[in-house]
Amino acid sequence: MEKGGDYTHSIQIDRGKCIGCSHCMRVCSTQAIRIVEGYAVIQPERCVDCGECYRVCPQKAIYARDDGLAFMRDDAYKIALVPSVFIGQFPSDYSATEVLEAVKSCGFDEVCEVERAVDFMKEAYGTYADNHIARPVISSYCPAVVRLIQVLYPSLTPHIMLLKAPHDIAALYLRLSKEKQQDDPRKIFIYYVTPCAAKTVAARAPVGEAASPIDGTINMKEVYNKTVATLLGRKERGGRKHVADMSPDSVCWSLSGNEKHYFPGRSLAIDGMENVIEFLEKLESGHLSDIDFLELRACDQGCAGGILCPGNRFLTVERLEHRQKRLQMLKDQQGGEVDNRLMRYRQQLQPLSRVDPVHPRDGLLLDEDMEKALIKLQRIRRLMTYFPGFDCGACGAPSCRSLAEDIVQGKASISHCVFVQRVMEKNYKLSPDQAFVVIEKIWGRDRLNKYNDTNENEP
Repeated sequence: MEKGGDYTHSIQIDRGKCIGCSHCMRVCSTQAIRIVEGYAVIQPERCVDCGECYRVCPQKAIYARDDGLAFMRDDAYKIALVPSVFIGQFPSDYSATEVLEAVKSCGFDEVCEVERAVDFMKEAYGTYADNHIARPVISSYCPAVVRLIQVLYPSLTPHIMLLKAPHDIAALYLRLSKEKQQDDPRKIFIYYVTPCAAKTVAARAPVGEAASPIDGTINMKEVYNKTVATLLGRKERGGRKHVADMSPDSVCWSLSGNEKHYFPGRSLAIDGMENVIEFLEKLESGHLSDIDFLELRACDQGCAGGILCPGNRFLTVERLEHRQKRLQMLKDQQGGEVDNRLMRYRQQLQPLSRVDPVHPRDGLLLDEDMEKALIKLQRIRRLMTYFPGFDCGACGAPSCRSLAEDIVQGKASISHCVFVQRVMEKNYKLSPDQAFVVIEKIWGRDRLNKYNDTNENEP
């Protein structure tokens, strides 16, 4: 669990590729990125690993760090936890069974689909609704949204659902089933094939849990490439009987708009980081009421839009919907029954499915001393009267408010604002050379070489 300024992140910046273009700084939903000495720098207490910066970086300097296939232990029994959106990356003429078998060839001893846990989640939601009066309940499914609330909307943290996500439930089931088979638990290693950076962080430093039941995460793109090669290399296809081993609608749980159907009352689904933030702003300010449940996803179309999904999100949604129909046909052929082995462990899973209350991030406090914090807040407001309010980003911060906060925290000075610089120069409080040094401190020494008077290429 993240505490006391110790923050774990998957999103990283390769300074060897970064050119300080500020694209990432401008799209960051929590204003976690600054430009320092010509490079993008992430403020760890603000980052929620949503990956919006990853999407827009023109240099591919931003990447999502995971454990990777190389992390797998040779002396262990290796299980891959694969979400349904991974299967949705492949054309519909490949069955889920074929795809999962191909994943196994990446070096795993066993492969399990995460959405087996959804049948358990449906029951858990009904019980949770009966025992929790406070509304609205906010889904804990998307770890980027949970961290977003910790960072920007601390007053809403008590509304976050205190239930583990399906991938954790599936991992717990696998451990229980192996324990029943009397396998050595120290040699069972579970790897989650992740569609996003936030879920990598959720496995390494889960919110509301001391530790995750998942041992490592692997970038979906890495597994996809190897799986494609395996599928293309196989001469024979099919030959295995298909059964409905989980409810048909389970495969669409990670898509936007499906989870909300299983919480009683008025439920809404919002996806996309900007839309989620706009909605949470209204909720925190008291402009929304009479809502029982909120399904919030950082990515457009839910996990189908995850930054590590190699395929098109709209095609993924279509394929999963087709798969749902096929599973429904199989279920009908089986007399309306499904044989989900995970549900045999529902009694053991119930006490393990809960998490501790979620708290705001302490790293964002202006000061632990309330009196000092109020003084800093007053200083921020005073500084804002000096800044133009253009949010131009020339100071290396995404907004005037961000610069003011950085100043009171000792991370910047008022001379970082180019407009204030001009006023200071006019009043002889800052020399042109000093102003130039400030610009270089933000944007790097070589950034302004193109404006040198001796430049031979000057038009």
